[in-house]
Amino acid sequence: MALRTLEQLKTEEREARRRLIADTARDLFSRKVFRDVTVREIAKTAGVSVGTIYNHYTSLGEVFLDVFLESAKEITDLMDSALKNKDGDVFRRFCRTYVNYLNENMTFFQMMSNFILGGELSEDGVHNLNNSMRSMVDRIEQAVILAGIQKDTRIAAHALFSALNGLMISYGRYPGRTPEEIRQHTLRLTDVLAATFAASTRG
Repeated sequence: MALRTLEQLKTEEREARRRLIADTARDLFSRKVFRDVTVREIAKTAGVSVGTIYNHYTSLGEVFLDVFLESAKEITDLMDSALKNKDGDVFRRFCRTYVNYLNENMTFFQMMSNFILGGELSEDGVHNLNNSMRSMVDRIEQAVILAGIQKDTRIAAHALFSALNGLMISYGRYPGRTPEEIRQHTLRLTDVLAATFAASTRG
């Protein structure tokens, strides 16, 4: 087995520090509104200096994006699993998979909304965000095709993506309701949306 070069070791060390920063940020985001988390707080919790964070990220927005992209990979993997399981109503189950993930990972949803509404990102950041969003919509398009939708499937995918996200904007943090009550209600609405959407957009 060949010995790793000094450059390889440096690269691994740099990646480990970046991973530590991103994991720390994700943990903090899970406990409070992500926009309230500061670079100083991430640095203190991770046991690194503020300068170290800026050695790896150009801005706090880039930290947000790194965490978002990791979660986006999780949700696309779940989407793939839902699409591969052909038992029962694939379309309904696919929609439920998406909404369930948002219920359990509200920070991801908040970040996605923030970026869509114009969060500041570098050129590379915008490129990575667009690739991630395109990947999600690709899966949604596969789902609408499986539902029997034959015309304008990309537009249909955009419409479904908007509808599912709109559902979460309306009820994902409804005051006076427990997380379980919210989850059950959003899933009921998801079932109605899936049935109505598939029926009204076929052929």
